[in-house]
Parts: sequence; structure tokens; C-alpha cells
Amino acid sequence: MRTLSVILSLIIAFAFFAMFLQGFQTSVFIAAGAGLISFIGGMLMFSPAKKGKQKVKQTAARPAPKQNKKPIPRPDDEELVFEGMTRGEFRRIINDGRDQIKRIEEIGLKIMKHDVRVNILEICTTATDIFDDFVKDPQDIREARRFILYYLDTTERIVSKYYQLSGAPYLSEEAKKTLKNVEQTLDMIKDTFRKQLKKLTENDVLDLDAEVKVLQNTIKQEGI
Repeated sequence: MRTLSVILSLIIAFAFFAMFLQGFQTSVFIAAGAGLISFIGGMLMFSPAKKGKQKVKQTAARPAPKQNKKPIPRPDDEELVFEGMTRGEFRRIINDGRDQIKRIEEIGLKIMKHDVRVNILEICTTATDIFDDFVKDPQDIREARRFILYYLDTTERIVSKYYQLSGAPYLSEEAKKTLKNVEQTLDMIKDTFRKQLKKLTENDVLDLDAEVKVLQNTIKQEGI
């Protein structure tokens, strides 16, 4: 590439030299100066500028690096919601859980089989109610550790794999049995989620009942 640039620049230089010497009838020194300037201009035009364009194209072709979104720290992140859990950790659990439920719901909406789609959406509705309960009563997270760490993750994996398999053009008898097993398991997951929500609600009822009894006894003792 550099050799070609030199040759083209020399041709231009000789052309300018001849034009100034013969055409404009200038002196040899002026014509030589014009030729030298045109030679330098040719080198700049055919060598550095072209490389610069290539560099620009290469730079433009590179995809922008993906940046992992990190939660913005808040002043109260280190405050305790209850013993053993900070407010920052609590927010992370709630946000991650709701994002996971949303992913499961999006996959469920793509599944063509009606009863399976309905089951998945009902699971998502119950899961959303559970996380709403966490927001109202953060200490319920203690009672639902297994739900957060196991059931929700496993449900997302099962639903995702079911969707991938159900869209396959050909399925073996073994694969069909597996899909049928998943459909039955979804019923079990739905019941488990509902039992978990019921348990958390009953805990709240027991807590309220205990508070009411304490208040009633206090009123009786003070004779009010």
C-alpha cells in the first residue's frame, strides 16, 4: 500500500512539475517546488488519510461493551429491617424476586397450550402476592427462605425448558412423557405457592390475635 502511494504521488508530482514548467512557463526551481509540494500532498492523501478512515471504520464496527447495572447505593442500605437483614439486602430480594416472576410470566404467555399457560400465570399471581406480603411484613421472609432460594428458581428453569421443548418440531415418546410430567408438576407448584401464601397470612393473623389478646388483658388489669 505504501509503494502504491509513492508511485501515485510521483505521478502527480511530475504532472505538476511539467504543468508549471511547460504550461505556466515558470523557472525550473518553481516547477520543482510545485512538484515537491504535490508529491507531499499526494503522500498525505493516499497514505495517512486512508489509514485514518480504516481506523474509524474499525472503531465504529466494535459493539459497545455491556455494562452491568448495579443498584445505586442508598443512605439507609445498612439499616436493619429486622435482626439479620439490612434494608439494602431486603430491597435486593424484593427486586430480584419480582424480576424473576416477570420472566416466568413472559415465558408463560408464549406457551400455546391453554391449561399450561393458565397454570403458569396463576403461579405468577400467587408469587406476586407473596412478595407483596414481604413488603408489608418483612419478617415473613424468614418463614419463606426456601420459597425464595429454591422454589422460584426451579420454577423458572422448568417453565423455560418446557417452553423450549414444546416448540420442537419433533418429540420422542420420552420427551412427550417429560412434558406431561412437567404439566402435572405445575399443578403441584401452584398448590405449594398457595400454601406458602396461606401460611404467611395465617402468621399475620396469629400475630394480630396475639396483639389483641395482650391489649385486652392490659385493659382488664388496669380496669379501664
